[in-house]
Amino acid sequence: MNYRLVFNGPLKASPGNALRARVASILEQEDFGSLTILFSSEGGDTREGLSLYNFFRSLPHPVHMHACGHVDSMGVPVFLAGTTRTCSPFSRFYFHPFAWTFDSSQRLDGLDDVGERMLNDVLSVRKIVSERANLPAELAETLYGRGSRPAVADPEKAVEWGLVEAIEELNPKGEVQPDATVWSVTW
Repeated sequence: MNYRLVFNGPLKASPGNALRARVASILEQEDFGSLTILFSSEGGDTREGLSLYNFFRSLPHPVHMHACGHVDSMGVPVFLAGTTRTCSPFSRFYFHPFAWTFDSSQRLDGLDDVGERMLNDVLSVRKIVSERANLPAELAETLYGRGSRPAVADPEKAVEWGLVEAIEELNPKGEVQPDATVWSVTW
């Protein structure tokens, strides 16, 4: 069976844990044949995004990521974890400089540690985007650099930048696909 899993949400702990649990459940199905993630996310925490990237890259089966909406911010590196990647004709990819919020209990002596972790996250995301999308490192730095301007990649630009291999609709004629089943992620 070809499983399609719908994920449309933020990259935060609860949705991320629900996504991991649902993927694990699908991979355990006796009739499992393949997995396509129908992915759309406004982004979220760098910690959760990098964790999901590593999760998908560690699975014992290939995962096809299909952008079926907006793939924004930290959603881009998660999407790039797919073994194969495609997008719907009206998808988009959004890049912007990272922003962090801090709780009011942050101590002054902890700011160096926070700054180091933030820089490490930015460098990790740049490396993922550069390597997985085959973007020049300079372009990845421009997309995620200090003071950079937000950028949007439409499907054609996504192909050009190597974010996706193809623009396609998974069911262009709206026909019943008896060899496919759709699951969703709820949290």
